Amino acid sequence: MTCMLSRLIIKKLALIDELEINFSGGMNVLSGETGAGKSIIVDSVNLVLGERADRELIRAGEQNASVEAWFDSVPDAVNAILAAQQIETSGELVISRELSVSGKNVCRVNGVLVTLSLLKEIGETLVDIHGQHEHQSLFNEKNHLKMLDSFEPEIASLREDVAKSFAEYSEALKRLRSLFGDEGDREREIDILKFQINEIREANIARGEEEELLARKKRMNASEEIMRALGSSYESIYGAEDNVLAALKDAAAKLRSLSRVDERYENMAASVEEAYYSLEGIASDIRAEMDSVSFDAGELEEVENRLSLISALKRKYKDPAVDGEFIANARQRLGDLLDSERLEKELSQKARELKSVLYEKSVRLSELRRRTAESFSRKVVSELFDLGMNSASFSVSFNEPPSPDECDFSADGIDTAEFYISTNRGEPEKPLRKVASGGEVSRIMLALKNIAADKGGIPTMIFDEIDTGISGRIAQVVAEKLKNISASRQVVCVTHLPQIASAAGRHFLISKESGETRTNTFLTELYGEDRVAEIARLSGGDSEAAKEHAREMLKKSAGMSV
Repeated sequence: MTCMLSRLIIKKLALIDELEINFSGGMNVLSGETGAGKSIIVDSVNLVLGERADRELIRAGEQNASVEAWFDSVPDAVNAILAAQQIETSGELVISRELSVSGKNVCRVNGVLVTLSLLKEIGETLVDIHGQHEHQSLFNEKNHLKMLDSFEPEIASLREDVAKSFAEYSEALKRLRSLFGDEGDREREIDILKFQINEIREANIARGEEEELLARKKRMNASEEIMRALGSSYESIYGAEDNVLAALKDAAAKLRSLSRVDERYENMAASVEEAYYSLEGIASDIRAEMDSVSFDAGELEEVENRLSLISALKRKYKDPAVDGEFIANARQRLGDLLDSERLEKELSQKARELKSVLYEKSVRLSELRRRTAESFSRKVVSELFDLGMNSASFSVSFNEPPSPDECDFSADGIDTAEFYISTNRGEPEKPLRKVASGGEVSRIMLALKNIAADKGGIPTMIFDEIDTGISGRIAQVVAEKLKNISASRQVVCVTHLPQIASAAGRHFLISKESGETRTNTFLTELYGEDRVAEIARLSGGDSEAAKEHAREMLKKSAGMSV
């Protein structure tokens, strides 16, 4: 068994204050009195798998409720999802969800916050829950094709191939529609593109021009301040009698006069002279800069007008540079439209070729489905016979194969399928949704699940109320079917039947106790005589004879073939 639900921790949910359940591989059953809280366990699993949550589930008086599910390994399908999200795994997988009365959902995978949709995507690969709501999914013919497809592994790869071809064909049609609307629309778009291209070309905006203009505008607006600072700097260096240059020249002469005393003073004098010449060069640069700085109101107006034009074009085109992305795309689009007749022929031809390939693949998929439906139907009838529906017949009804021009293509191919059944000999087969009773639907669903158990797939299966409407010998057969599934999958089953309860490897009792102010749901794993007593209760009695019968059931199930 590659992966199983090993632990479920529930806090502050409905009647549960805090509850931890440690499941094992094989078959696990939950039993208890009506109203004890068995359905809360299934609701908790649904919750942590990302299904719709009702704030009413939060325990009265509490602000939050949470469910945490531990899986002992990580299936490849989940690993692929987590790798795409850069979430690390280390053997175990822990998913959790917290609800608050404010309506906030907090979902985590291995401690990392994830979206509810991602939690649901992961959950769908881990656990398959058959609850009362799934009766409705069986009545919905839209689900029948998916159930059939899961029966034959070869269908999956062919269906994936069809989906890929459908995506390519859809993209070709989309491109055709976007390029070639009606003639009037095309001419209007050509006129608009020509205007846009011409407007940008005439503006002749170079990349980086706006930044350069803004720098010029800033300098021009500060020209008076610049002149003042430059003049003051020049005056300090060169202009006054006691200017810096004169002081440096005097200092160099005095130091050189001391060179006869110590040659170090000659070196100092040389350094001062070097500073003198360097500062003289700076003064010359300042003078030249003063001559170049001017304020021209006309030039400033030109700069501002140019900036205004660039700003207006940016609002319209985002990237109005002559070599920018917008104009490149506009020119490409205009070229396509002007060359539309040739391009339309090419794209139409490509679409026809893709449609032909898609149709061919869809027909192959349809043929495989129809062949598969025959063996699938025989297998379902065999399972139903085991489950006491001896006179049942079953088939899969398909739509008539359409011609290429009549096809309503989809990623699933060109088929629609619906399950037909007759539960009584001599009665014609009719759509499942119009025939099956509640007990029959449970048996049909169990038959489908038992078939699916041989085909791999989701590692944990949870059955809630699978025993609806069955009893006696059929109950024993259902127990055997569930145990058969548990040979390759982990099974968790909520049951009212002693036959199913006695077939399990582990048996948990759900009970509730009412105190002065609160009612709490508890869980106890049953062993020995406690388990005997519970199976006797499920059988309808607590006498010694009922307990002895329970012991016989447990003894028999221990050797039940799987």
